[in-house]
Amino acid sequence: MSQFQAVKMTYALNNEGNFVSVEDVENGLGCECVCIDCHGRLSAKQGKVKQWHFAHHQESDKKNCQWSGESEIHLRVKKYLDRHRKLTVPIGFSNPTSLTINFDDVKLEKSLRPTKRIPDVTGYCDGERILIEVKVTHEVDRLKASEYKAANASVIEIDFSDFTLFEDVISDKHIESHLKRTCLLWISVAPAGAIAQLFQGHERAITKKLIDKNKQLQREQDQLDREIKHRTEYVDSFEHLYSDYKKRVKAVTDELVEVSTQVDKFRSEQQANIEAARSSFSSTMDQLEDQHLRQLDEQNEAKFDRLEQDFIQDLYEKHKSLLSKIHEAEYKLDSKLETLASVEEQLGDLDEKSAELLQLESKLHSKAVSLKERDQAWLLASSANASIRRHFSRIEPDLRLICKKGGIPWPFKDCLLDELSQILDTPTSR
Repeated sequence: MSQFQAVKMTYALNNEGNFVSVEDVENGLGCECVCIDCHGRLSAKQGKVKQWHFAHHQESDKKNCQWSGESEIHLRVKKYLDRHRKLTVPIGFSNPTSLTINFDDVKLEKSLRPTKRIPDVTGYCDGERILIEVKVTHEVDRLKASEYKAANASVIEIDFSDFTLFEDVISDKHIESHLKRTCLLWISVAPAGAIAQLFQGHERAITKKLIDKNKQLQREQDQLDREIKHRTEYVDSFEHLYSDYKKRVKAVTDELVEVSTQVDKFRSEQQANIEAARSSFSSTMDQLEDQHLRQLDEQNEAKFDRLEQDFIQDLYEKHKSLLSKIHEAEYKLDSKLETLASVEEQLGDLDEKSAELLQLESKLHSKAVSLKERDQAWLLASSANASIRRHFSRIEPDLRLICKKGGIPWPFKDCLLDELSQILDTPTSR
Protein backbone atom coordinates (compact mmCIF):
# COMPACT_ATOMS: atom_id res chain seq x y z
CA MET A 1 0.00 0.00 0.00
CA SER A 2 2.65 2.48 -1.10
CA GLN A 3 0.05 5.24 -1.67
CA PHE A 4 -0.42 5.56 2.15
CA GLN A 5 3.17 6.69 2.60
CA ALA A 6 2.12 10.25 1.68
CA VAL A 7 -0.65 10.41 4.33
CA LYS A 8 -0.13 13.16 6.89
CA MET A 9 -0.72 12.76 10.66
CA THR A 10 -3.85 14.65 11.79
CA TYR A 11 -4.41 13.08 15.26
CA ALA A 12 -2.13 13.05 18.28
CA LEU A 13 -2.16 12.71 22.09
CA ASN A 14 -2.41 15.83 24.25
CA ASN A 15 -0.74 16.30 27.62
CA GLU A 16 -3.71 14.54 29.23
CA GLY A 17 -3.31 11.42 27.06
CA ASN A 18 -6.47 12.03 24.97
CA PHE A 19 -6.79 11.96 21.20
CA VAL A 20 -6.99 15.43 19.68
CA SER A 21 -7.28 16.69 16.10
CA VAL A 22 -4.85 19.16 14.57
CA GLU A 23 -7.84 21.46 14.09
CA ASP A 24 -8.46 21.58 17.86
CA VAL A 25 -4.98 22.66 19.04
CA GLU A 26 -2.72 25.68 18.77
CA ASN A 27 -0.20 26.10 16.00
CA GLY A 28 3.41 24.95 16.30
CA LEU A 29 4.82 23.55 19.53
CA GLY A 30 2.03 25.31 21.43
CA CYS A 31 -0.14 22.29 20.67
CA GLU A 32 1.69 20.38 23.42
CA CYS A 33 1.03 17.03 21.67
CA VAL A 34 3.01 13.83 21.30
CA CYS A 35 3.00 11.05 18.70
CA ILE A 36 0.52 8.22 19.19
CA ASP A 37 3.23 5.61 18.47
CA CYS A 38 6.61 6.88 19.66
CA HIS A 39 5.33 9.62 22.05
CA GLY A 40 7.82 12.03 20.52
CA ARG A 41 7.09 15.73 20.66
CA LEU A 42 4.98 17.04 17.75
CA SER A 43 4.51 20.40 16.08
CA ALA A 44 1.14 21.45 14.60
CA LYS A 45 1.52 22.66 10.99
CA GLN A 46 -1.39 25.03 10.38
CA GLY A 47 -0.28 26.88 7.27
CA LYS A 48 -2.28 28.62 4.55
CA VAL A 49 -1.16 26.42 1.61
CA LYS A 50 -0.88 22.82 2.75
CA GLN A 51 -3.42 20.78 4.69
CA TRP A 52 -3.05 21.05 8.46
CA HIS A 53 -1.16 18.16 10.03
CA PHE A 54 1.26 17.15 12.82
CA ALA A 55 4.99 16.61 12.29
CA HIS A 56 7.76 15.31 14.55
CA HIS A 57 9.72 18.14 16.11
CA GLN A 58 12.97 16.16 16.15
CA GLU A 59 14.22 14.16 13.16
CA SER A 60 15.48 11.35 15.46
CA ASP A 61 11.95 10.74 16.74
CA LYS A 62 10.66 10.52 13.16
CA LYS A 63 13.25 7.88 12.20
CA ASN A 64 12.39 5.66 15.21
CA CYS A 65 8.61 6.10 14.91
CA GLN A 66 6.45 3.23 13.56
CA TRP A 67 3.48 5.45 12.73
CA SER A 68 2.19 4.90 9.17
CA GLY A 69 -0.54 5.99 6.81
CA GLU A 70 -2.46 2.81 7.66
CA SER A 71 -2.52 3.90 11.28
CA GLU A 72 -3.91 7.28 10.25
CA ILE A 73 -6.68 5.67 8.17
CA HIS A 74 -7.55 3.31 11.00
CA LEU A 75 -7.76 6.16 13.49
CA ARG A 76 -9.66 8.51 11.18
CA VAL A 77 -12.34 5.89 10.48
CA LYS A 78 -12.85 5.31 14.19
CA LYS A 79 -13.08 9.04 14.82
CA TYR A 80 -15.54 9.39 11.95
CA LEU A 81 -17.84 6.78 13.50
CA ASP A 82 -17.45 8.40 16.91
CA ARG A 83 -18.55 11.79 15.55
CA HIS A 84 -21.27 10.79 13.14
CA ARG A 85 -22.57 7.73 15.03
CA LYS A 86 -24.19 6.37 11.87
CA LEU A 87 -23.46 3.34 9.70
CA THR A 88 -25.32 1.60 6.83
CA VAL A 89 -25.03 -2.19 7.17
CA PRO A 90 -26.30 -5.16 5.12
CA ILE A 91 -29.15 -7.27 6.54
CA GLY A 92 -29.13 -10.93 5.57
CA PHE A 93 -26.68 -13.29 3.99
CA SER A 94 -28.69 -14.04 0.81
CA ASN A 95 -29.65 -11.03 -1.34
CA PRO A 96 -29.08 -8.66 1.62
CA THR A 97 -30.95 -5.40 2.11
CA SER A 98 -29.54 -2.22 3.68
CA LEU A 99 -30.19 -0.74 7.12
CA THR A 100 -28.85 2.54 8.48
CA ILE A 101 -28.07 2.28 12.18
CA ASN A 102 -28.03 5.46 14.27
CA PHE A 103 -25.99 4.77 17.39
CA ASP A 104 -26.99 6.16 20.74
CA ASP A 105 -23.44 5.90 22.03
CA VAL A 106 -20.02 4.98 20.60
CA LYS A 107 -16.93 3.75 22.48
CA LEU A 108 -13.43 3.44 20.96
CA GLU A 109 -11.04 0.64 21.86
CA LYS A 110 -13.34 -0.80 24.57
CA SER A 111 -12.43 -4.30 25.78
CA LEU A 112 -14.94 -7.11 25.25
CA ARG A 113 -15.28 -9.34 28.25
CA PRO A 114 -14.56 -12.19 28.78
CA THR A 115 -12.59 -12.49 25.49
CA LYS A 116 -10.14 -9.71 26.29
CA ARG A 117 -10.51 -8.65 22.67
CA ILE A 118 -10.56 -4.93 21.94
CA PRO A 119 -12.68 -4.06 18.90
CA ASP A 120 -11.98 -0.80 17.10
CA VAL A 121 -15.43 0.67 17.74
CA THR A 122 -18.32 -0.39 20.01
CA GLY A 123 -21.67 1.13 19.15
CA TYR A 124 -24.95 0.99 21.10
CA CYS A 125 -28.39 1.29 19.52
CA ASP A 126 -31.57 0.80 21.58
CA GLY A 127 -29.57 -1.09 24.15
CA GLU A 128 -28.02 -3.51 21.59
CA ARG A 129 -24.26 -3.64 21.25
CA ILE A 130 -22.60 -3.78 17.81
CA LEU A 131 -18.84 -4.22 17.47
CA ILE A 132 -17.06 -2.69 14.47
CA GLU A 133 -13.67 -3.79 13.11
CA VAL A 134 -11.83 -1.64 10.53
CA LYS A 135 -9.81 -3.64 7.98
CA VAL A 136 -6.86 -1.74 6.50
CA THR A 137 -4.03 -4.25 6.25
CA HIS A 138 -5.24 -7.24 8.29
CA GLU A 139 -8.69 -8.80 8.34
CA VAL A 140 -10.28 -10.49 11.35
CA ASP A 141 -8.65 -13.92 11.61
CA ARG A 142 -10.45 -17.19 12.35
CA LEU A 143 -9.46 -17.30 16.03
CA LYS A 144 -10.72 -13.79 16.68
CA ALA A 145 -13.94 -14.48 14.76
CA SER A 146 -14.56 -17.70 16.73
CA GLU A 147 -14.13 -15.83 20.01
CA TYR A 148 -16.62 -13.20 18.92
CA LYS A 149 -19.13 -15.89 17.97
CA ALA A 150 -18.56 -17.67 21.30
CA ALA A 151 -19.35 -14.39 23.08
CA ASN A 152 -22.63 -14.07 21.08
CA ALA A 153 -21.52 -10.65 19.85
CA SER A 154 -22.72 -8.85 16.72
CA VAL A 155 -19.53 -7.93 14.85
CA ILE A 156 -19.22 -6.27 11.44
CA GLU A 157 -16.00 -5.60 9.49
CA ILE A 158 -15.51 -2.54 7.27
CA ASP A 159 -13.05 -3.05 4.38
CA PHE A 160 -10.68 -0.08 3.88
CA SER A 161 -7.90 -2.14 2.25
CA ASP A 162 -8.73 -0.66 -1.18
CA PHE A 163 -9.20 2.87 0.08
CA THR A 164 -8.35 5.38 -2.67
CA LEU A 165 -6.25 8.33 -1.53
CA PHE A 166 -7.00 11.65 -3.23
CA GLU A 167 -4.95 13.98 -1.00
CA ASP A 168 -2.21 13.71 1.60
CA VAL A 169 -4.72 14.41 4.39
CA ILE A 170 -7.72 12.12 4.88
CA SER A 171 -11.04 13.93 5.37
CA ASP A 172 -14.48 12.80 6.53
CA LYS A 173 -15.68 13.31 2.96
CA HIS A 174 -13.19 10.71 1.70
CA ILE A 175 -14.24 8.22 4.39
CA GLU A 176 -17.96 8.76 3.72
CA SER A 177 -17.45 8.25 -0.03
CA HIS A 178 -15.57 5.00 0.58
CA LEU A 179 -18.25 3.71 3.02
CA LYS A 180 -20.86 4.04 0.27
CA ARG A 181 -19.05 1.68 -2.07
CA THR A 182 -17.01 -0.65 0.16
CA CYS A 183 -17.89 -4.11 1.44
CA LEU A 184 -19.27 -4.54 4.99
CA LEU A 185 -19.08 -8.14 6.24
CA TRP A 186 -20.80 -9.57 9.30
CA ILE A 187 -18.27 -11.64 11.24
CA SER A 188 -20.86 -12.68 13.82
CA VAL A 189 -24.52 -11.96 14.58
CA ALA A 190 -25.91 -12.23 18.11
CA PRO A 191 -28.68 -14.85 18.44
CA ALA A 192 -31.01 -12.29 20.05
CA GLY A 193 -31.72 -8.63 19.51
CA ALA A 194 -33.02 -6.31 16.82
CA ILE A 195 -30.25 -7.18 14.36
CA ALA A 196 -30.88 -10.88 14.88
CA GLN A 197 -34.64 -10.40 14.35
CA LEU A 198 -34.00 -8.47 11.15
CA PHE A 199 -31.62 -11.20 9.94
CA GLN A 200 -34.09 -13.94 10.85
CA GLY A 201 -36.98 -12.10 9.20
CA HIS A 202 -34.92 -11.51 6.07
CA GLU A 203 -33.75 -15.11 5.90
CA ARG A 204 -37.31 -16.39 6.56
CA ALA A 205 -38.59 -14.21 3.73
CA ILE A 206 -35.82 -15.45 1.43
CA THR A 207 -36.48 -19.04 2.56
CA LYS A 208 -40.21 -18.61 1.92
CA LYS A 209 -39.48 -17.25 -1.57
CA LEU A 210 -37.20 -20.21 -2.21
CA ILE A 211 -39.83 -22.64 -0.92
CA ASP A 212 -42.50 -21.03 -3.11
CA LYS A 213 -40.13 -21.09 -6.05
CA ASN A 214 -39.32 -24.74 -5.30
CA LYS A 215 -43.02 -25.59 -5.18
CA GLN A 216 -43.60 -23.82 -8.45
CA LEU A 217 -40.67 -25.67 -10.00
CA GLN A 218 -42.03 -28.92 -8.59
CA ARG A 219 -45.43 -28.23 -10.14
CA GLU A 220 -43.74 -27.46 -13.44
CA GLN A 221 -41.69 -30.65 -13.09
CA ASP A 222 -44.86 -32.69 -12.46
CA GLN A 223 -46.48 -31.08 -15.48
CA LEU A 224 -43.43 -31.91 -17.58
CA ASP A 225 -43.42 -35.50 -16.27
CA ARG A 226 -47.08 -35.90 -17.22
CA GLU A 227 -46.44 -34.44 -20.64
CA ILE A 228 -43.41 -36.69 -21.14
CA LYS A 229 -45.44 -39.72 -20.07
CA HIS A 230 -48.23 -38.78 -22.47
CA ARG A 231 -45.81 -38.27 -25.32
CA THR A 232 -44.03 -41.53 -24.48
CA GLU A 233 -47.32 -43.45 -24.64
CA TYR A 234 -48.12 -41.70 -27.90
CA VAL A 235 -44.76 -42.69 -29.34
CA ASP A 236 -45.14 -46.29 -28.10
CA SER A 237 -48.52 -46.53 -29.84
CA PHE A 238 -46.78 -45.86 -33.14
CA GLU A 239 -43.86 -48.18 -32.48
CA HIS A 240 -45.12 -50.96 -34.78
CA LEU A 241 -45.76 -48.41 -37.54
CA TYR A 242 -42.27 -47.07 -37.01
CA SER A 243 -40.81 -50.59 -37.31
CA ASP A 244 -42.75 -51.18 -40.53
CA TYR A 245 -41.67 -47.80 -41.93
CA LYS A 246 -38.13 -48.56 -40.89
CA LYS A 247 -38.16 -51.82 -42.85
CA ARG A 248 -39.65 -50.07 -45.86
CA VAL A 249 -37.09 -47.30 -45.65
CA LYS A 250 -34.32 -49.90 -45.44
CA ALA A 251 -35.67 -51.71 -48.52
CA VAL A 252 -35.97 -48.45 -50.46
CA THR A 253 -32.50 -47.46 -49.28
CA ASP A 254 -31.07 -50.75 -50.55
CA GLU A 255 -32.79 -50.24 -53.89
CA LEU A 256 -31.47 -46.71 -54.10
CA VAL A 257 -27.97 -47.94 -53.32
CA GLU A 258 -28.24 -50.55 -56.08
CA VAL A 259 -29.64 -48.01 -58.53
CA SER A 260 -26.91 -45.55 -57.54
CA THR A 261 -24.29 -48.26 -58.18
CA GLN A 262 -25.76 -48.98 -61.61
CA VAL A 263 -25.92 -45.28 -62.41
CA ASP A 264 -22.29 -44.84 -61.41
CA LYS A 265 -21.32 -47.82 -63.56
CA PHE A 266 -23.31 -46.46 -66.52
CA ARG A 267 -21.73 -43.04 -66.05
CA SER A 268 -18.26 -44.59 -65.99
CA GLU A 269 -18.95 -46.56 -69.20
CA GLN A 270 -20.51 -43.51 -70.83
CA GLN A 271 -17.54 -41.38 -69.85
CA ALA A 272 -15.13 -43.96 -71.22
CA ASN A 273 -17.08 -44.13 -74.52
CA ILE A 274 -17.12 -40.34 -74.74
CA GLU A 275 -13.37 -40.18 -74.14
CA ALA A 276 -12.76 -42.88 -76.78
CA ALA A 277 -15.03 -41.07 -79.27
CA ARG A 278 -13.28 -37.79 -78.56
CA SER A 279 -9.89 -39.41 -79.08
CA SER A 280 -10.99 -41.10 -82.33
CA PHE A 281 -12.63 -37.92 -83.62
CA SER A 282 -9.55 -35.88 -82.78
CA SER A 283 -7.26 -38.39 -84.53
CA THR A 284 -9.53 -38.48 -87.61
CA MET A 285 -9.68 -34.69 -87.77
CA ASP A 286 -5.90 -34.46 -87.52
CA GLN A 287 -5.51 -36.97 -90.38
CA LEU A 288 -8.08 -35.16 -92.55
CA GLU A 289 -6.44 -31.84 -91.82
CA ASP A 290 -2.98 -33.16 -92.76
CA GLN A 291 -4.36 -34.73 -95.94
CA HIS A 292 -6.19 -31.56 -96.92
CA LEU A 293 -3.12 -29.44 -96.22
CA ARG A 294 -0.96 -31.72 -98.38
CA GLN A 295 -3.49 -31.49 -101.22
CA LEU A 296 -3.57 -27.72 -100.89
CA ASP A 297 0.23 -27.58 -100.90
CA GLU A 298 0.35 -29.67 -104.10
CA GLN A 299 -2.35 -27.57 -105.79
CA ASN A 300 -0.71 -24.32 -104.72
CA GLU A 301 2.69 -25.52 -105.90
CA ALA A 302 1.27 -26.40 -109.32
CA LYS A 303 -0.56 -23.08 -109.54
CA PHE A 304 2.56 -21.18 -108.55
CA ASP A 305 4.59 -23.06 -111.25
CA ARG A 306 2.03 -22.18 -113.92
CA LEU A 307 1.91 -18.57 -112.78
CA GLU A 308 5.67 -18.37 -112.78
CA GLN A 309 5.90 -19.79 -116.30
CA ASP A 310 3.19 -17.45 -117.60
CA PHE A 311 4.83 -14.49 -115.94
CA ILE A 312 8.27 -15.35 -117.33
CA GLN A 313 6.84 -15.88 -120.83
CA ASP A 314 4.97 -12.60 -120.73
CA LEU A 315 8.01 -10.83 -119.38
CA TYR A 316 10.18 -12.36 -122.13
CA GLU A 317 7.82 -11.20 -124.89
CA LYS A 318 7.69 -7.70 -123.47
CA HIS A 319 11.46 -7.67 -123.15
CA LYS A 320 11.82 -8.82 -126.73
CA SER A 321 9.44 -6.09 -127.94
CA LEU A 322 11.30 -3.50 -125.89
CA LEU A 323 14.65 -4.62 -127.33
CA SER A 324 13.23 -4.32 -130.82
CA LYS A 325 12.10 -0.80 -130.09
CA ILE A 326 15.48 0.02 -128.61
CA HIS A 327 17.25 -1.32 -131.72
CA GLU A 328 14.97 0.73 -133.89
CA ALA A 329 15.69 3.78 -131.80
CA GLU A 330 19.41 3.09 -131.99
CA TYR A 331 19.10 2.69 -135.75
CA LYS A 332 17.33 6.01 -136.02
CA LEU A 333 19.89 7.50 -133.71
CA ASP A 334 22.72 6.22 -135.90
CA SER A 335 21.01 7.73 -138.94
CA LYS A 336 20.79 11.06 -137.16
CA LEU A 337 24.41 10.81 -136.14
CA GLU A 338 25.41 10.28 -139.80
CA THR A 339 23.30 13.29 -140.74
CA LEU A 340 24.95 15.32 -138.03
CA ALA A 341 28.37 14.20 -139.18
CA SER A 342 27.67 15.43 -142.73
CA VAL A 343 26.30 18.67 -141.34
CA GLU A 344 29.45 18.96 -139.17
CA GLU A 345 31.62 18.74 -142.24
CA GLN A 346 29.58 21.44 -143.89
CA LEU A 347 29.15 23.63 -140.85
CA GLY A 348 32.46 23.74 -139.03
CA ASP A 349 31.45 26.84 -137.17
CA LEU A 350 28.83 24.84 -135.28
CA ASP A 351 31.27 22.80 -133.09
CA GLU A 352 29.92 24.02 -129.86
CA LYS A 353 26.36 23.14 -130.80
CA SER A 354 27.59 19.76 -131.92
CA ALA A 355 29.14 19.15 -128.45
CA GLU A 356 25.86 20.12 -126.82
CA LEU A 357 24.08 17.75 -129.14
CA LEU A 358 26.45 14.99 -128.06
CA GLN A 359 25.70 15.70 -124.40
CA LEU A 360 22.00 15.63 -125.21
CA GLU A 361 22.52 12.35 -126.97
CA SER A 362 24.22 10.92 -123.86
CA LYS A 363 21.35 12.05 -121.63
CA LEU A 364 18.83 10.62 -124.04
CA HIS A 365 20.64 7.33 -123.97
CA SER A 366 20.66 7.36 -120.16
CA LYS A 367 16.96 8.15 -120.04
CA ALA A 368 16.27 5.39 -122.49
CA VAL A 369 18.13 2.91 -120.26
CA SER A 370 16.31 4.22 -117.15
CA LEU A 371 12.98 3.99 -118.96
CA LYS A 372 13.77 0.45 -119.94
CA GLU A 373 14.55 -0.50 -116.30
CA ARG A 374 11.37 1.19 -115.01
CA ASP A 375 9.26 -0.56 -117.59
CA GLN A 376 10.75 -3.89 -116.61
CA ALA A 377 10.17 -3.25 -112.87
CA TRP A 378 6.60 -2.01 -113.40
CA LEU A 379 5.69 -4.93 -115.57
CA LEU A 380 7.18 -7.35 -113.06
CA ALA A 381 5.37 -5.78 -110.07
CA SER A 382 2.07 -5.44 -111.92
CA SER A 383 2.15 -9.01 -113.07
CA ALA A 384 3.11 -10.32 -109.61
CA ASN A 385 0.40 -8.25 -107.91
CA ALA A 386 -2.30 -9.45 -110.27
CA SER A 387 -1.07 -13.01 -109.97
CA ILE A 388 -1.09 -12.88 -106.16
CA ARG A 389 -4.61 -11.40 -106.10
CA ARG A 390 -5.91 -14.12 -108.39
CA HIS A 391 -4.19 -16.74 -106.26
CA PHE A 392 -5.70 -15.47 -102.96
CA SER A 393 -9.13 -15.15 -104.60
CA ARG A 394 -8.91 -18.82 -105.54
CA ILE A 395 -7.63 -20.11 -102.17
CA GLU A 396 -9.85 -17.91 -99.88
CA PRO A 397 -12.88 -20.31 -100.00
CA ASP A 398 -10.55 -23.21 -99.15
CA LEU A 399 -9.04 -21.32 -96.20
CA ARG A 400 -12.51 -20.43 -94.88
CA LEU A 401 -13.55 -24.08 -95.10
CA ILE A 402 -10.43 -25.22 -93.20
CA CYS A 403 -11.06 -22.69 -90.39
CA LYS A 404 -14.68 -23.74 -90.15
CA LYS A 405 -13.86 -27.45 -89.91
CA GLY A 406 -11.04 -26.86 -87.40
CA GLY A 407 -13.24 -24.68 -85.15
CA ILE A 408 -10.87 -21.71 -85.74
CA PRO A 409 -12.48 -18.25 -86.09
CA TRP A 410 -11.83 -16.41 -89.38
CA PRO A 411 -8.85 -14.17 -88.50
CA PHE A 412 -9.84 -11.37 -90.90
CA LYS A 413 -12.67 -8.89 -90.62
CA ASP A 414 -14.23 -9.67 -94.02
CA CYS A 415 -12.47 -10.43 -97.33
CA LEU A 416 -8.83 -11.51 -97.39
CA LEU A 417 -8.01 -9.21 -100.32
CA ASP A 418 -9.47 -6.20 -98.44
CA GLU A 419 -7.19 -6.96 -95.46
CA LEU A 420 -4.16 -7.24 -97.77
CA SER A 421 -5.02 -4.21 -99.89
CA GLN A 422 -2.71 -1.98 -97.86
CA ILE A 423 0.18 -4.31 -98.69
CA LEU A 424 -0.63 -5.22 -102.33
CA ASP A 425 -1.54 -1.80 -103.76
CA THR A 426 -1.91 -2.13 -107.58
CA PRO A 427 0.04 0.58 -109.53
CA THR A 428 -2.29 2.78 -111.56
CA SER A 429 0.32 4.52 -113.72
CA ARG A 430 3.94 4.28 -114.63
